[in-house]
Amino acid sequence: MPKKLSHKIFHSKILLFGEHLINKGAMGLAIPLPRYSGFFKLGSLRDKQIAKSNKSLQNLASYIIYNNTLSGLYDTNAFLEDIEKGLYFDSNIPQGYGLGSSGALVAAIYFQYRQRKQKNYVISEVKQELAELESHFHGKSSGLDAIVCFLNKAVLVNNGEVADTFDLPESGQQVLKLFLINTHIERKTSPFVNLFLEKCRDKKFFDLVQKSLVPASNMAIESFMNLRYADLWKSVQVTSQLQANLMPEFIPKQFSRLWMEGLKNHQYSLKICGAGGGGFIIGLAKADADLHALLEGKEVVELMSF
Repeated sequence: MPKKLSHKIFHSKILLFGEHLINKGAMGLAIPLPRYSGFFKLGSLRDKQIAKSNKSLQNLASYIIYNNTLSGLYDTNAFLEDIEKGLYFDSNIPQGYGLGSSGALVAAIYFQYRQRKQKNYVISEVKQELAELESHFHGKSSGLDAIVCFLNKAVLVNNGEVADTFDLPESGQQVLKLFLINTHIERKTSPFVNLFLEKCRDKKFFDLVQKSLVPASNMAIESFMNLRYADLWKSVQVTSQLQANLMPEFIPKQFSRLWMEGLKNHQYSLKICGAGGGGFIIGLAKADADLHALLEGKEVVELMSF
C-alpha cells in the first residue's frame, strides 16, 4: 500500500559560524531556521510555480533512478505516482541565499520515499546519502545543509564530519540578538568557495586565516554553545573585523559602509553568511539595539534573542 503523503515541515538552515573555514577542516556550526521552511503538497499543474517545482521533482526522480547508489533505496514508483498527481515542494526558502533550499527538499525526499529507514541510524551515513541526493542540484554536496534540515537540530562539524548534534541552548537572559540583513542579491555558492580556496594558496593569507580567523570562529562557537555571551560578542566583533580586512570581496559593496559602521559604534557586528557575496548577512547586536534605526531601513530579519 502506498505511503500516505506526509506534510511534515522541513526548516531551512543557516551556517552560523565557520563560513569557508569548514572547507579547510575547521569547526563550523549550522542551526535550523524555522522562519523559512517547506513541505510536500499536491496541487494543480496549471499554476506556474507548482508546475516548476513539479518539473524539478521529475528531474530529481530520474536522477535517483539512474544513480547506482540511490536507485534501490527509494520507492521511485510512489514518487513518480505522486509527481503525476501534482506533487510539489511548497517552500518559502529563498534560493541562492545559502539557507539550504535544496537541503530541505532532499531531507523531505528521504523522509517520504526512503524505503527502509532505520530507527537507530548512523548520522554520518544519512549525511552521506543526503549529500548524494543533493549533488543533483549542486554537482557536489557535503550533506551538511540537508542533515541539519533532516534532524532539525544544531550540528557541529569538525574536519568535515558531524562532531555533535544538539537542540539550541536556551537562556533566560536577553543580552544579544541574532539577525539577518537581506541584501536582495542572489549569488552562486561555488564562485565564492573557489575564490576563498584560491586566496588560501597565498601563504601569507592562509597563515593569517589559521592564526586569527579560525581561533575567532572557534571561540564564537564555543561561547555560543556554553552561553558565554560576553565572549561571543567579542569573538564576533573580531571575526567581523578580520573578514573586512582579509575578505572584502565577499562583502557586497553597497553594504561595506554599514559593515564598517558597526565596527566603529560597537552596537552591532556583521559577518558573512555562508559563501558571502550576497544573499543574507548575519548580524549580532545588543538586545536593546534599535536595528531599524541603526541599519538605515535595510530589510532586517530578527531570528532569536539570548
